[in-house]
Formats: sequence, C-alpha cells, structure tokens
Amino acid sequence: MRRTTINRLAAGALAALAWTGCGRGAAEAPRTVAVARGPVRMALPFRGELEARRVETISVGVQGSAVLAELVPEGTRVEAGDLLARFDASQIAQDLARQESELVRARQELDSLEKAELPLELLELETKRLDARNELEAEERFLESVRNLAERGLMAPEEVAQQEAKIAALKTRGEQLDVRLDLTKKHVHAARLAKARAALEAAERQRDFTASQLALCEMRAPVAGTATLVPLPVGGEYRVAHVGDTLYHNQAFLCLPDPAEHVVRGYVEEAELPWIQPGRAVAAVPEAFPDVRLTGRVESVGGMAQARPGQPAWRKFFPVQIALDPLPRPLPVGITVRADVVAGEAADALWLPREAVVWRDGAAYVQRASGEEIPVETGLADATRIEIVSGLAAGDEVRLP
Repeated sequence: MRRTTINRLAAGALAALAWTGCGRGAAEAPRTVAVARGPVRMALPFRGELEARRVETISVGVQGSAVLAELVPEGTRVEAGDLLARFDASQIAQDLARQESELVRARQELDSLEKAELPLELLELETKRLDARNELEAEERFLESVRNLAERGLMAPEEVAQQEAKIAALKTRGEQLDVRLDLTKKHVHAARLAKARAALEAAERQRDFTASQLALCEMRAPVAGTATLVPLPVGGEYRVAHVGDTLYHNQAFLCLPDPAEHVVRGYVEEAELPWIQPGRAVAAVPEAFPDVRLTGRVESVGGMAQARPGQPAWRKFFPVQIALDPLPRPLPVGITVRADVVAGEAADALWLPREAVVWRDGAAYVQRASGEEIPVETGLADATRIEIVSGLAAGDEVRLP
C-alpha cells in the first residue's frame, strides 16, 4: 500500500525519466550517484473545501407563514445581537392586543368569583340555615307549651301531632340546607373556581405564545459571522429569499459561518490511509487566492469507506477533516483548497534521487555501478528524493538512467 502511494507521487517524474538510455551513445559511460544521508520529507496532495467549523442556521421561528419585511444583505459582517431579518407582525400584534383583553377579562372573572359571587352565595346559604335553626328552636319551644296545655285538657291531641309534624319538617329542611352548604363549598364552588382558573391559565398561555411569536418576527444574530443567504423553494423557484417573500415555519433562509475557526473537508483514497493520520502537519493554498498560505493539522479521518460520485464503485474513499490555524485574512467559505499533508519526515535518512529507483511488480530495484541489479526497500519520498531503508549503505554507487 505504501509503495502504491509512492508510485502515485512519482508517476510524473518517472514518466519523464524512464530507464531506457535513449539518446545516449553506446560508448557513453554510465552516470552514477552515491547513496547519501540527509532529510527526506514526504507530503501527500489533498484537495478539499474550506468550511467554517461552526455554522449557525437561521430558520423561520413564527408558526405558519410569515412575510419577509426586512433582510440583511448577503455578505454583511454582523455581530451577536444584530438584526438579521424582520417579518410582518401586524396580524400578530392585533392578536396579541385581543388576547391581552381576554386575559384581563378572565382575571376579573376569577377575582369576582373568589371575592364576591361565591362568598355571597355561601353567606346566603348560611343565613337560610341559621334562620331554619332559629325557627326550629322556636317551634320546639312552642311544642313544649302545646304539650303542657294538652296535659291540662286545653289542647287537642291533633294539635300536638300537627306541631310535631311541623318540627320534623323543619329538621328535614335544616338537614337539607346543611348538605347543600357542604356540597356547595366542596364541589360546586370548587368546580367553578377550577374552571375560572383554567380559563385564566389558558388565556395567559395564549397571550405568552403570541408574545413569543411577535418577538420571533425580529431575528437577531446569535453569534458573530458573515450573513450568507441559503437558497430555498419560493413560489415555484429555487433561490435565495427576498423582501416580500412568504416563508414558512422552520424554513432555513440564512446562515452565519463563524469566522473564528475554519476546517478543510475532503476525501482520500484507501491507499493513502497509512500516511494521512490525525496530527499530521498540513500546508495549504486556496486555489482562488494562491498568495495566501494556510497551515494546520489533520484532525480526523473517517472510519468507514465511502463511494464517491463519478468514481467506480470499487474505489473507496475516506472523509478527512483538517483543522486550520487562524486564517491570515478573511476568506469565503466553500472555496477549493489544495493542501500537502506531511506523511512523514526523516532528518537523517539514506536517500537516492527518484530516477535511480525503478519499480517492477510493486518491488523497487537499483543498479549498482557494476551493473548488478538488486532489490531495495524504500520508505519516505518527496518530489526528488526517496528513502532507502535497506539494501544499500551510505556511499554505495548506483547507476542513473
């Protein structure tokens, strides 16, 4: 796999320097080079897109639909709290005024029940019960007088019975008033109070919801960033929103890329996985701004192979994210970035020029000065040098093509 990667990096150089001897006279002495020691730095090319690490998406918060009345221009630099968009709030404001009135009425109705209507009803029932008790006591005293008169023969027995029946009726009426007063306190008044309180709570919730909708008609930046309009379906078209458009709940129409941190996201082939690991240093250049130099490190490498559009299904790719150091100047997100990922460095490696090594069937070979061809094991490689891990020693002479 490592050799495959080196082969890919060396393809251009080897094509121009094929081991053929073309153009050299038959009697010309072979050129040689000695195995030397020195630094070798291997960098793999990488291509991706510049993105903000954090992107705040701005969506319509108002329920239902809303007409856009004001919108920040594309590319405006905003700070947290700055106005991004305003929706027409005239209907919501009317609804809120009506619900405020309904809330006052519901609060007044509860106050009237608690402080006037229910206490007056209880007072009326208690007065009736007291009157019934006083009447019963008076009739019971009168019954005693009737019985005394009946014992002396001054009252007929029928009159005594009639008075006793009247007292029994008064007792029954008193018991009914007691039950009515108890049920009124425990159930009738409790139910009316619960209903009034529920109506008040519902009016408060509705008022609070409408007030929150009115607040959502003004959308402000949650973080600093650059306003970027997001294309969306509007009236049968797919475009960015304009003032006067009708947008709908949860429809994203704007985003704020956070300018504080940026990353480069792209893909590498599976043959390059051994070389591109988290922590590797990266040097990058935006294609649109070749004078800008970016630096960073490989932050993450995906753990699952993916197919890519336009590529054969058998070719597998892995997502890679590079964390960039602070940008030297503001750059638009989404631009293409070319990068070199440092796959490895050796400060004191044995090396040969690339053209001194040939490849056959995935194996590397060199020719000694004597003409003997021997296999060697290679390591890191850059544009001009290739590391010799084994097979040669420092100072050994090998032929050049």
